[in-house]
Amino acid sequence: MAKVAERKPKFSTGGYERVFGNKQLGSLITQVHATSISNGNELEKLIKSYVGARHIEKLDEFLSGDSMPEGVYLASKSVVKKCILFDTKENEPDFLVFARRNGTQTCYVIELKDGHVFDTKKAAAEYGNLQDFVQTNASKIPYAFSIKVVGFNQKDREAIVIGFKNKIAIQEAMTGREFCDLIEINYNRIVEDRTSDQHENLEYFVNEMTKIPAVQAILRSNPHATTFR
Repeated sequence: MAKVAERKPKFSTGGYERVFGNKQLGSLITQVHATSISNGNELEKLIKSYVGARHIEKLDEFLSGDSMPEGVYLASKSVVKKCILFDTKENEPDFLVFARRNGTQTCYVIELKDGHVFDTKKAAAEYGNLQDFVQTNASKIPYAFSIKVVGFNQKDREAIVIGFKNKIAIQEAMTGREFCDLIEINYNRIVEDRTSDQHENLEYFVNEMTKIPAVQAILRSNPHATTFR
C-alpha cells in the first residue's frame, strides 16, 4: 500500500485549508488525499507483478496470430496505449484480459476501481469510454468482447452497479475476487499486501496531526484528552 509519509507535503493545500482554517492540517490532509489516489496506481502495479510472465509487453505482437495460447493473459493501460492495431481515442481501459478456453477467445475490457461509488456524470463518461473502445475495436481481432467494471474491494456486484449509478448491467460488474479468479492470481494475498502499511499510515497521521499547535490546543481543552495536559 502507498505510504502517507512518502507523499511530499503540499504548499498549496487548496480546499482542505479552508475547511479547517489551518494550513498545516490542510497540508497533512492533502498528503492523505494524494496517498489515496496513489493506492489505485499501487493496485495496478501489484496486479501486474502477480500476473508475472503472463503480462503482455508487446500487444501488437501478441495479437498478430488468429489464435492465442490456451490460458489467460493481461495487458495494462500503458501497453494498450502503445498498441498500433487498436484505436483508443486516448481512452484506454485499465486492463485488457485475453482468455482462451476450449477454443473460445474472449477479450475482457476492464475498468478497475479501488472504490466503487462515483457521481453520475463520471460513471456515465467512463462507461461510455468502455463502450466506445469496444465498438471501435471489436471487429479488429477474433475475440468476443466483454466489458467489466471491477470494484476491487467490493464483495457484492449489486453494490458496484448502484455505486456506478446504474450505468452498467449486473453482468458487467465484477468483484475484486472475481477479477483475481479471472486472471488466476490470489486475491487474499493482494489484500494482505495492501493492508501491511495501514498501521504505519495511522501512526504517521496521528503523530503529524498532534504536532500542530492548533490541534494541541484543542486536545488540552478536551477533558477526555490527557496526553497534552
